[in-house]
Amino acid sequence: MDYVSTEDYVSPFDERRRTAEPLAPRPAALDGARVALLDINQRRGDEFLDRIEELLQARGATTERFVKQIFSKPAAPEIVRRIANRGDLVVEGLAD
Repeated sequence: MDYVSTEDYVSPFDERRRTAEPLAPRPAALDGARVALLDINQRRGDEFLDRIEELLQARGATTERFVKQIFSKPAAPEIVRRIANRGDLVVEGLAD
């Protein structure tokens, strides 16, 4: 899989309090990519991920859905492990 980098990234972390880490490589194309879709279990997140899933599949990606038990807590270690083992990329449906 070919990768390209992106400079249009905004970190969710406070860069003043954390050492910057390099970005993960980005795929040049989605054809054949395995994409994990993580629903954080907040209102209408599933609708957002439904549309993202359609767009990804139209570009040749395969998708698998995962759902956190509750949005206000980290994902269970089992879900994180399954995503890491089964996905090349992850899309997380965030709130608001």
